[in-house]
Amino acid sequence: MEDFTLTQDPSPVPPPPRRKRTEAPKRTFSQRRQVLSFLVIVFALMTLLSLVSYTAADEANGDIRFTDLFKVFTNDPVVQQKAESTSNWLGLFGALLSNFLINGTVGLAAFALPFLLFLWGWTMLRNGDVRRLVYFTNYAVVLALLGSAFFGLARKAGMAEVLTPEWHGSVGAFFATVLQQSVGLAGGLIVTSALAVIAVTLAVDLDLHKTTERMTAMLSAAGGSFGATLDRWKERQEEKALAKEEERRTAAAEIKVKRPDEELPELRETPAPRRATVRRPEPAAEDDEGMPEPVIPHLPAVPGAEPPLEILEGVQEKEAELEEREVEDEEIDYVFPSVELLDPRKYEEKISDEELKNNAAFLQAKLADFGVEIANVSVTPGPVVTLYELVPATGVKVSKITSLSNDLALAMQARGIRIEAPIPGKGTVGVEIPNHKPQIVTIRSILNSEKFRDSKAALPIAMGKTITGEIYIDDLAKMPHVLIAGATGMGKSVGINTIIASLLYRLHPSELKFILVDPKKIELSLYLQMQNHFLAVSPDIDEKIITQPANAVLALKSCVTEMERRYDLLASAGVRHVTDYNQRFKEGRLKGKDTDTVKHRFLPYIVVIIDELADLMLTTAKEVEESIARIAQLARAVGIHLVLATQRPSVDVITGVIKANFPSRIAYAVSSRIDSRTIIDGGGAEQLIGRGDMLYLSASTPKPVRIQNAYISTEEVEELVQHIGKQKGYSRMYELPSALEKKKGNGAGGAGDRDDMFDEAARIIVRHQQGSVSLLQRRLSVGYSRAARLVDQLEEAGVVGPFDGSKAREVLIETEEQLEILLKNMD
Repeated sequence: MEDFTLTQDPSPVPPPPRRKRTEAPKRTFSQRRQVLSFLVIVFALMTLLSLVSYTAADEANGDIRFTDLFKVFTNDPVVQQKAESTSNWLGLFGALLSNFLINGTVGLAAFALPFLLFLWGWTMLRNGDVRRLVYFTNYAVVLALLGSAFFGLARKAGMAEVLTPEWHGSVGAFFATVLQQSVGLAGGLIVTSALAVIAVTLAVDLDLHKTTERMTAMLSAAGGSFGATLDRWKERQEEKALAKEEERRTAAAEIKVKRPDEELPELRETPAPRRATVRRPEPAAEDDEGMPEPVIPHLPAVPGAEPPLEILEGVQEKEAELEEREVEDEEIDYVFPSVELLDPRKYEEKISDEELKNNAAFLQAKLADFGVEIANVSVTPGPVVTLYELVPATGVKVSKITSLSNDLALAMQARGIRIEAPIPGKGTVGVEIPNHKPQIVTIRSILNSEKFRDSKAALPIAMGKTITGEIYIDDLAKMPHVLIAGATGMGKSVGINTIIASLLYRLHPSELKFILVDPKKIELSLYLQMQNHFLAVSPDIDEKIITQPANAVLALKSCVTEMERRYDLLASAGVRHVTDYNQRFKEGRLKGKDTDTVKHRFLPYIVVIIDELADLMLTTAKEVEESIARIAQLARAVGIHLVLATQRPSVDVITGVIKANFPSRIAYAVSSRIDSRTIIDGGGAEQLIGRGDMLYLSASTPKPVRIQNAYISTEEVEELVQHIGKQKGYSRMYELPSALEKKKGNGAGGAGDRDDMFDEAARIIVRHQQGSVSLLQRRLSVGYSRAARLVDQLEEAGVVGPFDGSKAREVLIETEEQLEILLKNMD
């Protein structure tokens, strides 16, 4: 018997084993919910089919009760006859159901029922949140009742021949009778319409003011499109007339004009775009740069044999309407600016072939005087500068031509002659001579072009047009930082405005933020109106557009802190660039990856623009240089980019550390070759003519490219900023992390965690006996975020009480003596 002794529980004797019975598995709540959801979806489909196939015969066949359907099995003659005569897709059941819903309830508004049932079934099947669906269902029921009442009133108002009783049902007829007896037919129609508009507005969260603005903008855009079509038709007619006149003039001068579809692609580095819109030069009174136009006198024709001359047409860019863009999942209802905000005037005044011919002949004659023979001359006119491509005769050294730059400028009485020898990718020497009548390259002509519209750049910048008339677009995200330098009045401020405007026309406020540093206090103040849309702010300073050098240092340090935090986010997400990170965030692939220290969020691009670097380098050179170098070296991958401008291109401003980290540089006209070398590592900028004439050195090109900067006037900037500023922005500006806040230790409320202004803030609070954030903002001249953190720290220290709604916090320390004891103990 020892084999049956229990070792674990000797007290009770186990009962004999029973044979287990197989029980049916219990149905869980989730399974029952799925089955119910599926049945609701099936019933919704059947309801829709019955309503769609409803006919007038269903009303006669539907006058029986639902319980009478079972009499089909007893061969009841009445029910059998109704079943055979019905044409509803669901038979007699469908006739009964559709007759009840249409005639017995709200009429045709009953078509909303199957869709509501489907939404409920689908939401329950996916275990979705039904709270929003409850609100939507309530609004749908209200709209159905109002619709049936409206049609009932309309039928009573004399539309009985058009509106049958099925339009309103018995419910609509009842409400129509009540409204007619209370407020009359007209009043009832007004009441139901007004209530319907209110219900729709609340249901879809519609903003009537913004909807009206959008409709107005659409009508304006339609009118502008019609006007643009008419302008293009007029341009084609003018071009045809000019073409005929040009053919006659070409034949008389015996000049071969080479078209872009002939030999031009062989002479140019890039494929030729099609046509661009340019504007005539504005009067001198509107020139905000204050520089006189370069005067190039007409050169006399040189007697004797003319050189072989080819006049190449400038690149023609095709104009395209800038499409309105929308951003999915917007936090604000933002309308992109239209090009109609920019100056619509167009200038098509071009340099004549006669002037090109005379300049080419005179140029060859002067070179011959210096012993340089030219075998062939090709001319490509640009908006401001014309390129003369020279093919030297056999045995002529290129260095001999380049040494004649000043001699040619003297002989041709021209300012800004620049010689490029040889032109990269070609066997020619380029001589750039300013036009007698320069054109103004407007930013509208660039933004309205196909090249800008179809650009795949993340941060496209409308640089302007090259000397061949080609539109030049570059991507700030690939630059990735830009250094701008030039003498006063040469176009730096317009260039910065062009960069900002290009980005504003392309990116949504959720995708882009600016940090604007303007020590001169007047250049960038226009952009203050868009502070809640596109500006970022540091909590350590109280300026939205930074003007003080000390605040600029804090803002740059905040950018460094933001950069470090973004790298933590990228590392947590397992990506290497901000574009990949944002794509994963939009797709929802970062959900569930948040930790106590890492909170995933969408990362907009941040563009830091410093309008005058020299002012900062004079006062806080070391701190500014360190922050700029750190950002320039590391911030590209996290979407932070720098744009630095200065009118003093000296080595004490553009230091070696800064210059080494800025491969993309823009040089406007400077006074000396030394300044030109400081900016672009070579000469040429001292020969520019000003008024936006610039040399652009990018990381992808071995030599700088001469570009006429796109022009945007102060009035156009004001129109653009006002369009953005009058729209509703975010409730607060985009906030960078604090540079002054020290890293928290393991403990809470220790001395290492406290703000540097903690003691002073505590004394102010106790002295005034008012625990207010606004009081600290005014007394300490700090931002809201920092003041709020100070109050939170004071609460942890026991100086003020907890938050109490709109009231100021209670001050728990009565005298400053008690406070000093507390502060001493905390230290």
